[in-house]
Amino acid sequence: MIPVIGITVCIDAGRLIRPNVDYLYLGRRYAQAVAAAGAMPVLLSPEAKPADCLSLCSGLVISGGGDLPRHFAASRDEATLREAEHLDRISWEREVLTLFAQANRPVLGVCYGMQLMNLHFGGSLYRSVTEEERGILDHGGGGRSQKHEVERSAESVLLESLPKRFLSNSSHGQAVREVAPGFVVSARADDGVIEAIENAAAKLFGVEWHPESDATGSAVYGKFASLVQGVTKPP
Repeated sequence: MIPVIGITVCIDAGRLIRPNVDYLYLGRRYAQAVAAAGAMPVLLSPEAKPADCLSLCSGLVISGGGDLPRHFAASRDEATLREAEHLDRISWEREVLTLFAQANRPVLGVCYGMQLMNLHFGGSLYRSVTEEERGILDHGGGGRSQKHEVERSAESVLLESLPKRFLSNSSHGQAVREVAPGFVVSARADDGVIEAIENAAAKLFGVEWHPESDATGSAVYGKFASLVQGVTKPP
């Protein structure tokens, strides 16, 4: 049977689409990339119970989003974040992520999704990597994309079919600082910024760029879908 991959969505609390109206939204390319990889994309709303998401989906994609607090405990004291992610989304995705990790179901975090995964499992973030480190390349962000080269590690499971060096399409101002326990760095940009992490044994993977929007999409989503295909769900 075709595997079902859930994709989380963004929340717009009346800021972008229409004033004073809450919307859920997602770039269509995520669903297109999952479908092209041979899986069924299902968009997951924060109104869905995390346990029901686990029952429905064999794999999970945590899509891109806004800025995260440096530490989750400080999330209600982060007025200085330029484009803060909605707190309802953050708390709900953490619940879903916990359940998928406990069930050993594959999870792919994209951009914000990778940062959320790293923080959730005990890592840390640069709130703004260009302000906290010198000599940083342009990684885009704020709705703006920027292409730059990335070098993968030889041991990467998710990125194994990509060349050693490849061009990525990035759009992030934040970045992983300290990698969470159990994870390894599987790709970096030339400025040293961490561009991918993974805990292959736990089937947890993160990429800082947007493979659904560049030439790496078929390799990244294809490999992820193959990992999801091998999941055996309990009856």
